[in-house]
Amino acid sequence: MLEGKSILCVIPARGGSRRLPFKNIMLFRGKALIQWAIEHAEGSKYVDRIVVSTEDQAIALHAGKYFLERPAFLAEDRVPTEAVMAHVLHQVMDYDFAVLLQPTSPLRSIEDIDRSIEIAVTKDGVNVLTGCVSYNEYGKRNGAIFVCNVRHFLQHLSFDAAHHYMMPNSRSLDINYAWDLKDENPDR
Repeated sequence: MLEGKSILCVIPARGGSRRLPFKNIMLFRGKALIQWAIEHAEGSKYVDRIVVSTEDQAIALHAGKYFLERPAFLAEDRVPTEAVMAHVLHQVMDYDFAVLLQPTSPLRSIEDIDRSIEIAVTKDGVNVLTGCVSYNEYGKRNGAIFVCNVRHFLQHLSFDAAHHYMMPNSRSLDINYAWDLKDENPDR
């Protein structure tokens, strides 16, 4: 909770992947990608509840008490993340803000998450922007953190009207291919 606003963390983790099958449970630095996201969410000083949305039983085992069953039709290749988020928000109601953490960004820090939440909550509605999205040093979304005002998100089904949070490229890894799992630089 921050400034009286309740905060839900959503971790979307489907079992299938065209480019890298079972990527959400693959190991990076000795830990499954899904575990990195769960630990980041658990470490946040603002997150009130964590939900892992999946249709996959292996991922559900990793998720444990955070598991929320995702319908199979929301686990297909072309289903946008926004549809998954909307499903979770309709299942788990009464939160003011939601933060979405993709398992494929294991190098983001807890501080990155908390700072993004602070920006979203304290600047809510400033210049009509109602959330915060992480970007790399080149000004491109890095897929690590999406924070939204729940009411606004459910009206527009989009993360677009959001403040930017810049993350260093060293923490902006987004794993989509097998070579992304090779940890060439363990100090990044």
